[in-house]
Amino acid sequence: MNRIKKHTKRIATDFAGYLLILLGAALGWLPGPGGIPLVLAGLGLLSINNEWAARLRHYLAKNSERLIKIAFPDHKIIQLVYDVVATVLLIVGIAYLIRHVALWQISLGVTLLFIALTLGLVNRERYLVFKRKQL
Repeated sequence: MNRIKKHTKRIATDFAGYLLILLGAALGWLPGPGGIPLVLAGLGLLSINNEWAARLRHYLAKNSERLIKIAFPDHKIIQLVYDVVATVLLIVGIAYLIRHVALWQISLGVTLLFIALTLGLVNRERYLVFKRKQL
């Protein structure tokens, strides 16, 4: 009986993990972080019983800083371009929110605001100010 309970728990955990990953992929278009938290939660559930998921989770956690450094290099011109793009996206996002004619425009405006905020914080490592205050 204990063996059946153990296998049932493993199947339920894996099913929930795969379901969260699929939901994350399906909801990825939504404003904000979209499906990223769902995919990470699904990967966390899958890593309980599956070695491949644990390795993938460990790899992503280990190399996320390196990926940020590749995408946002310490080059003044590139940093300036990111700042200009973030500012333009912020202005366009606010314009869509002010007009709010259709639901898709509101959704697009919120999405643009989140993208602008992400670009602005990750560029020049501005997010580290908040990270230091949490410690």
